[in-house]
Amino acid sequence: MTPLVERWQGAGNIYLLLDAGELSQPLTAATARALVTECGGDGVLELSAGSDGADVSMRIWNPDGSESEACGNGTRMVARWTSERLVQADVSIATAAGILPCHVEGDTITAQLAPATLAGPQYRPTAEAFPYAHTFVSVGNPHVVIPVDDVDTFPLATQGPLLEHHSWFPERANVEITTVIDRHRLRMRVWERGVGETPACGSGACAAAVAAVTTGVADSPVTVVLHGGELVIDVGDDGSVTMHGPAERIESFDLPPTIASMLA
Repeated sequence: MTPLVERWQGAGNIYLLLDAGELSQPLTAATARALVTECGGDGVLELSAGSDGADVSMRIWNPDGSESEACGNGTRMVARWTSERLVQADVSIATAAGILPCHVEGDTITAQLAPATLAGPQYRPTAEAFPYAHTFVSVGNPHVVIPVDDVDTFPLATQGPLLEHHSWFPERANVEITTVIDRHRLRMRVWERGVGETPACGSGACAAAVAAVTTGVADSPVTVVLHGGELVIDVGDDGSVTMHGPAERIESFDLPPTIASMLA
């Protein structure tokens, strides 16, 4: 039987979900790139049996074949995917950023991400100047959050790739541009590492909320308004980060023959 691919979306992000148990061999960077090229989307989520007591394990592939430690919108998609299969509301997902507990209630999925940190090996300032005032935030994956007066006028298409590859970020970085609406709302655009500008980024929304609360311009909970929708982020005093938002299946289809042949 040909393995199925499921196309899901969450707040405008679109990912392809694959059950690794249906594949003849694990994905590689080349097959992940080819799958996104042929089928579209913001990346691939490769799912397998849970490890360390989790209900499922998630491997995150970017369109360029690189891997990511965390994916907020993808986490909610996988939480709902797992909840449907296990017929239970509470599920846990093993990721490179740790085990993430989630709760599925109707169309709203709550996911706890890795605790936020404002420093670490993913952030290494050097003598080279950084061009913008910013806050570095890691929620398992690295983010640089840049406050601006108007997110719509920021030249993200040209600045995004430069900032992603800036020397201060040895593992590259996701770039979030934010504008405060009020004490509980932000607008955000995002340049995702290994992807480019996307309508949404769940881990980026979490990083933006952490940066806003940490710098004193917002209070938790923070609603982050993205081109693809809105996400509500709770930021705890202890660095805990909890995200609330939707995720839904768009369609299921057979793995394209060209990709199946690469996995044979």
